Amino acid sequence: MAEVKQQPTERDEAARQLDEMMAGDKRKKRKKRLLIIALCVLAVGWFILRPMLLGGKEPQSKGYIDYAAERRDLVISVSDSGALQPADSYNIIGLVGGDVLSADFEEGDYVEKDTLLYQIDSSDAEKSIEQARISLENAGLTYENVVDGLDGLSPKTSVEGRVTKLYVRQGDAVQAGSPLADIADTDNMVLELGFHQSDAENICVGDGAEVTLSATGEKLTGSVTAVSKAVIHGNGNVLLNKVEITVSNPGGLQSGAYATATVKGFDCATNGQFAAKTQTTVVSTASGNVEKLLVSEGDRVSREQALLTIDSDSAQRQIRGADLGVRSARLSLDNAMDIMDNYSIKAPISGTVVEKKIKAGDRLDNTSASVLAVIYDMSYLTLTLDIDELDIGSIEVGQRVSIEADALPGKTFEGYVDRVGVNGTSTAGVTTYPVRVIVEDYQDLLPGMNVTAEVIIEEAKDVLTVPISAVSRGNTVLVADPSSKGDAKNGVPAGYRQAEVEVGRATDDYIEIISGIDEGTMVGVSTATSSLMEMMMTQGGGGGEVRVETEGPPRD
Repeated sequence: MAEVKQQPTERDEAARQLDEMMAGDKRKKRKKRLLIIALCVLAVGWFILRPMLLGGKEPQSKGYIDYAAERRDLVISVSDSGALQPADSYNIIGLVGGDVLSADFEEGDYVEKDTLLYQIDSSDAEKSIEQARISLENAGLTYENVVDGLDGLSPKTSVEGRVTKLYVRQGDAVQAGSPLADIADTDNMVLELGFHQSDAENICVGDGAEVTLSATGEKLTGSVTAVSKAVIHGNGNVLLNKVEITVSNPGGLQSGAYATATVKGFDCATNGQFAAKTQTTVVSTASGNVEKLLVSEGDRVSREQALLTIDSDSAQRQIRGADLGVRSARLSLDNAMDIMDNYSIKAPISGTVVEKKIKAGDRLDNTSASVLAVIYDMSYLTLTLDIDELDIGSIEVGQRVSIEADALPGKTFEGYVDRVGVNGTSTAGVTTYPVRVIVEDYQDLLPGMNVTAEVIIEEAKDVLTVPISAVSRGNTVLVADPSSKGDAKNGVPAGYRQAEVEVGRATDDYIEIISGIDEGTMVGVSTATSSLMEMMMTQGGGGGEVRVETEGPPRD
């Protein structure tokens, strides 16, 4: 028996056309919110006024197509478009002038961070560094000379001993060369005596000596600290040698006291006078006023101990000026060395060279910064979406993003939300917020490509749905009923009855039916509404974003 093929009815053909219309490119459904509202108002007004315009006549079912309530998966999403960008990008800038000696890389090469890209002739910079070093050294020498010359602001004693006399008091004005204090070591007294030459030849440094004070006959113990080889003539032309004996001062021994001595049984041929072992007069090497006395007469002082301080404004100014000179020279050297680093240009990031503008042998002009090359970090791509303020609350970090590119038709790529911005931008009364998307497996996608991205808010599996245009205000649908004569007053055409439904989640095309009708129920969709929807899809494509409802009834 020959197979009989069932011919499609007019209603079946219309339903097929509706399916094709709703399955069209989703990018064409982006339309301005005001246009949607205006067209929806026109559609509702048509249904309300149509009975009056027809004079109260029974509306005909002509102009409606039926669509079966079906179970399907709903993907609730928010979409926007934009251009892809690399994970990071960097313009290699030339900051100095000179001949490019080397540029050992090409476009498309992958370079690691700190790889040498350009070497610029730095001979002029090296000369500048050497000049800066010389200037710093000269400044240092100047500073040292000033400090050394002004060391007299804190005069010091060059010997150890006691302060036997102070020539100044606090507040006195002094001039360079003025005596300040006498310092003498009176704890150890020195006695110089003449011995017969023949006896002196048997005396050595370190030998013990017995000293007798001429005035009192008191005996003191000392030691030989020097024996002169020079021969002198004494009374009666006797040949003598000088012998120096040091005695510890018992406390009352004064300079100028006479004494004699015996060393190793040899008596001295002449007597002598005691003197301090060391003594000096400290003089000022700077002019100013005595700011503070640090010692008093009778105090014991050590070598290089400061005796007083002199206040000199001019001296302080000289020191400060010399110090500033050193600091300035050091900064000049640091600056010259920093500039030297600019002659060896290294990769600031790891990435792919996408553009090389300067090659070896070119000459750079130091009058302005210029871009030498561009590097992209292609470890992943990024995309910034501008999400409407009504939808931003449903966007979260980590949500999956479906991406399509105009340049790669038929391919879909995956990304995820990496960052949700809080710094909104208002335009024409509408505020949008930046949402950053990362695409790790970008395959054939390239930076700069224009893409459409859908942030997947929710995925509902196997739910009962009807076309979103089938639901009217008040959450009602027209259920196909051949026995129904319709309701002209309420805009219900013959062959349909009105049924109230509970709706749930919705996309641009379909809306979830929670209750009110069953799977397979045929619902009517006005061809006028379909035409309006088609107009919105074709005319609204160049505008802003259409908000996707995630729950609740659809908007008319």
